[in-house]
Amino acid sequence: MLAHSRAGNYRFLGADGRPFSDGVVADDGFDIARARFEHPVALGQGLEAAVRHVVAAGRQVHAITGIELRIPAPLTQVGFGSFNRDYVFRLRSLGLESDGLMPAARTNVAPTGSGVSTPSVYAFTYTIPAQRRPVAFVLSGVPEEEPGEPVAMLESIMGVLSGRLDELGASWDDATAIQLYGVDDVQDVLIRTVLPRMGRSSMHGIHWYPSLPPIEGLRLEIDVRSAGTESVLRT
Repeated sequence: MLAHSRAGNYRFLGADGRPFSDGVVADDGFDIARARFEHPVALGQGLEAAVRHVVAAGRQVHAITGIELRIPAPLTQVGFGSFNRDYVFRLRSLGLESDGLMPAARTNVAPTGSGVSTPSVYAFTYTIPAQRRPVAFVLSGVPEEEPGEPVAMLESIMGVLSGRLDELGASWDDATAIQLYGVDDVQDVLIRTVLPRMGRSSMHGIHWYPSLPPIEGLRLEIDVRSAGTESVLRT
């Protein structure tokens, strides 16, 4: 359902019992800013650092619209459930809740390169007062619905993302960044399957992270955002 975080100045696609929303769109008169840590910060410390940054920017914790996580390796279904319970506990402890729902979007992936040794925060987004067009939004990462060939997996992912954009009143043309997480060689498939769906935003290209979705057996994930401000936090 499309709920409203009045304190955060955004609407979000939330659901009872879910640890994150499917996506967020800023209210009129607000933009979205993204801050990335120079190096991922351990989950608890990273969330606290995100709150400090947002408060220093003159906003409150409720303004946080999305959190990008990195974990050491994909999890089993049981492990994923345990991770989510701890994650929700931490967010509630910080006050990041709206009418019993968890409003912030989320991407949670396992890097296949140097990676991280503990669950960590890589980046976060938050609303700021600003007049901006097109609409500002953040979509949570979407993995394939079931294993298969790259074309089928990407088609299913793009279909889900397109549906969420429609629900938020946004479009692919509004996007400022699309991020792909995977290790498959899908360059030709991306050109044929993903870029044609992106409209004008295809000029920004696709940011590729050699990573895997958070649950064992999954291979690809994509998230999308439209943010007017991006920064790097030195750690």
